[in-house]
Amino acid sequence: MTSNVETIAGYEKDRLTTSGAARLKRLPDVTINGALFYHFQYEKDRTWNDSYATVTEDGEQQITVNWDFNKSDIDRKGANALIAKVMPTFERL
Repeated sequence: MTSNVETIAGYEKDRLTTSGAARLKRLPDVTINGALFYHFQYEKDRTWNDSYATVTEDGEQQITVNWDFNKSDIDRKGANALIAKVMPTFERL
């Protein structure tokens, strides 16, 4: 499964780089309820952005969770705090 996550992370990094994601960084992979996710963090002119993804157990489907916050509504620390509360509730059904 790790290699599948690495493969989709590579595609996502390329997509984000070409779409103008500023301050793009890959954060450590996280395991949430048994599912290994990659995690990218970046920003655009008006938004804070985080992208997480994993694959199904059979490796056939990608599951993506994207977070986009308006900078005028919340700071990065607040966005991180909200993500940290919600992401642990993920369950692969």
